[in-house]
Amino acid sequence: MHSPSETKIQALLRLLSDPDEQVAQTIQQEFVRIGLSALPFLEKASAEDIALEPRVAFIKDEIRFEQLKEEFSTFVAHCSRQIDWEHGAFLIAKVAYPDVDIPHYEACLDRLAQEFRTKWHSEDSPPGKASRLLSTFLFKDKGFSGNRIHYNDPDNSYLHRVIESRQGIPISLSAIYVFVGNRLGLPLAGVGMPGHFLVKIEGETPPQFVDCFNGGAFLSEQDCEQFITASGLDYDPQFLEKSPTRLILARMLRNLLSNYEREQQNSMTERIQTLLQVLENSSTDDDPSP
Repeated sequence: MHSPSETKIQALLRLLSDPDEQVAQTIQQEFVRIGLSALPFLEKASAEDIALEPRVAFIKDEIRFEQLKEEFSTFVAHCSRQIDWEHGAFLIAKVAYPDVDIPHYEACLDRLAQEFRTKWHSEDSPPGKASRLLSTFLFKDKGFSGNRIHYNDPDNSYLHRVIESRQGIPISLSAIYVFVGNRLGLPLAGVGMPGHFLVKIEGETPPQFVDCFNGGAFLSEQDCEQFITASGLDYDPQFLEKSPTRLILARMLRNLLSNYEREQQNSMTERIQTLLQVLENSSTDDDPSP
């Protein structure tokens, strides 16, 4: 004997093949409301009737995004330290890659840090020296680089794809640098400078910044000021302050939004806008931790 929920699902499955597109859309939305418990039934139905595959694929995609939206909302409500940036970036990757194995890619970052620690890094090295060695390790030895040819490819913003391809844009390459550096205890922070994203080595005098898109080059405050003024903006020292976690994640999402709008991928555009709205509705943009 079927439980009421199973009975309802079986009745909906019979209607899913309705040739009337409006009826089918109504049934699809009902499955989305049911959520994860409907997935085994949908997969079985798709296996038995190949004609249902497109509709079932759409429903599964929508259900997973609803789950991601809840997960992202919970994360945003509690994130406060820039170290949370890593988990937030991996959640963003699930927009396009819902089955991404986050622990696997966290382990990839762990291995990069361990290799650097074993071959390159002395624990008593000052942060500035260690950071320069980390630039050499990531951008010369391991081959991470800026993707200049396909700069607008959305994969440049998805952290696991950047780990795989070793190519990205300023913010995603900076993320790799910071996340590996965090595992080494280096005092690194993301800086959302206008027009470019950098990494700051905190506590250094004079301030030092890393341009991860350009081979991990080190920049002074004066170098950054010249970049900003050349862009037609008045320089403000606040441009070089550590960015709050939510603002970094919003910047990653806006990059993706621009990519998908350019490609007229409406469904992905809507999903990115949804996650941006979650960030905008969060209670604060403060990032009080050091």
